[in-house]
Amino acid sequence: MSSQTAVPDDNTAALDFLHLAVAPRTEGKPREKGLTMVMDQGWPIEFVDGMLDAFGSYLDVVKLWDPLLLSSVRHVRRRVEAYLKHDVLVQPGGLFLEVAEQQDKTGEVLKRLRDFGFDCVEVSSTTSTRGTLDEHSELVRAAVDLGYRVVGEVGRKFADGDETRLAEHVIDIDVTVGEFTRLLEAGAWKVYWEGHLLRMVMGDDPDGIRAQAGTGTQQVLEVARQVGQDNIMFEVSGLRPKQNRQWLQFWLVRTFGPDVNIANARIEEMANLEAIRRGNHPIFGFGNAGNYPWMRTGSSVERWWRA
Repeated sequence: MSSQTAVPDDNTAALDFLHLAVAPRTEGKPREKGLTMVMDQGWPIEFVDGMLDAFGSYLDVVKLWDPLLLSSVRHVRRRVEAYLKHDVLVQPGGLFLEVAEQQDKTGEVLKRLRDFGFDCVEVSSTTSTRGTLDEHSELVRAAVDLGYRVVGEVGRKFADGDETRLAEHVIDIDVTVGEFTRLLEAGAWKVYWEGHLLRMVMGDDPDGIRAQAGTGTQQVLEVARQVGQDNIMFEVSGLRPKQNRQWLQFWLVRTFGPDVNIANARIEEMANLEAIRRGNHPIFGFGNAGNYPWMRTGSSVERWWRA
């Protein structure tokens, strides 16, 4: 029987005397890599408070789903404050700035969001009426000047009209790298890479991911090599079934390591994603590679996520 351990204080990890896998990224916030962004799609505020109390240290950015900004001022302020209390950057969905651009109300929207406490905004190109890259770069600069942390976006949900793709499953690497570079040079802190594009290029189930590993994953690796992995927030669509989300999250960790930036996770799955980062979650469909990889290697392998 092991010797008795001292009872930890309330803020200490419950089993702090056990050696567990630690994702090799900056442990304290603010982080610059290993970022987790979640979608808040309208859970009751009491649930949000509970999740943040338990797992807020894993979370870096939250995107408040667009319909949430149609609720009352009181409710929006309370929700924003809940996240800020845990040092989480709070951003609205990118759709609102796109609508504001169309209606010539960008300045008003940025100031109103700032008043609510938002400290991060997304400059995206979801719609077919997207602005030019020059216009997006100007918007990035304007938001930075107002004190926002700005996240750009590259790629579109559908291949039709997406200049960053040569075909549905084929990235135009030069155009993609160019868009990332322009947004970063304009002052974007990070840049989202559209999740629906990534799942088409990389796959989002084990058979598809393995079949496209030599093509799709290699294209993504080349873009990351040229842009810098830490500058990219890899989206995994929160609209896909849970199993598909976890398969692609696992593959991103296996490809880039636990300090990969992953966006569009669901708030209720923060702990699952952290367990995937740490190799303590079983992922079926990838053979032994998904069999609790950190535990399976006995924690003795330096790059256990590749073992």
